[in-house]
Parts: sequence; C-alpha cells; structure tokens
Amino acid sequence: MTDGLWLDLLNSDWHDHRGSGRRDDRLDDPLWLEKFISRWKLDLAGLPPSRLVPRLRELRTVLRRIADKYATRQKAGAEDWNGLNGYLGRISLVRRVLVSGKKPEIALVPLGDKIEAALAAIAGSFAETIVQGDPSRLKVCQNKDCHWVFLDRSKNRSRRWCENTCGNLMKVRRFRRRLKALPVL
Repeated sequence: MTDGLWLDLLNSDWHDHRGSGRRDDRLDDPLWLEKFISRWKLDLAGLPPSRLVPRLRELRTVLRRIADKYATRQKAGAEDWNGLNGYLGRISLVRRVLVSGKKPEIALVPLGDKIEAALAAIAGSFAETIVQGDPSRLKVCQNKDCHWVFLDRSKNRSRRWCENTCGNLMKVRRFRRRLKALPVL
C-alpha cells in the first residue's frame, strides 16, 4: 500500500502545532511540490503549477472529508464515495509489458491526461488504505492546533498524537494548567 502518497497530500495543508494559528499550504511551495512529485514518481514533470495545484486541492478536500469522518468514527456517505469515485473513474488503464531489467513485467499504464492519472493514483492509494487496511487506524492528531492526519500503527491503537512533538507539547500544557491551579504558598 502507498499510504504515504495520500497522507502527504492531506498533510500538505500545514498548521502550526504550537498554536500560533499560522497555516501554510505547501502546495503553493514549488520546492515542496517538486519533491512530492519526485518522491511518489508521479508523471507530472513540466506541467505548470497553475493547472496542477487547484486540482490537487480539490482532491485533498475530498480525501480530508472522508478521513475526518473515519477519524471521528462517523460513516462516510454516498456523496463522499461518489467524490472519490469521480477521481478513480477519470482515467483508463491498459496492460503493458514493461522491460526494465532482466525480466519483463506486466503493468497497468494510465492513458490520457497526466494530471488525471496522478489524481487517480492518489485517490487509489487512499481507497486501498480504506478498503484493504484497517480504517479504524486513521486518526487526526488530538492537538487541536495540529490537524495532522496519520495512521495509528501502535499495537493497541491508542496513539493520540501525530508524533512525539505534539504529545510532549500537550503533556507540558496539561502540567502547566495543573501548576497554575495549585494554591500559592
């Protein structure tokens, strides 16, 4: 499964976990976008960001709506699934024999528009995670300032924060609240 692909897109809408209220859409950062495309081997080289970024934002909104529902143990509705299926159905795939080494292999190769193929790949990676994985492991960081989406891979599914940074920050905040509540001697 390629969990990281859709997670990277979802978490490209960055929020300052420390509570400053600062927010940064990393899709607007050409370096981040280039690394995203390269990391996931998306065939989007040379496409202008003005064509690509709005489409990625649209897909991110659809994925976020479904992810938020799973994270809060709500049921995704027909409208949500129709939105996802819209991205999955926009591209046709054909089987091809690829020779890139010692042994030929059969691969599914997308036909048509490169952007549509990339969007279908991202939507497909999300769908695979939901269908083939355990969607109860899909969570949103409980730091109200963070909004990071992650897969809880802990044995007992008890992870509450995206990473130790948010966990430590929340523990320090709780400690300071308790300390303030203590009577001054």
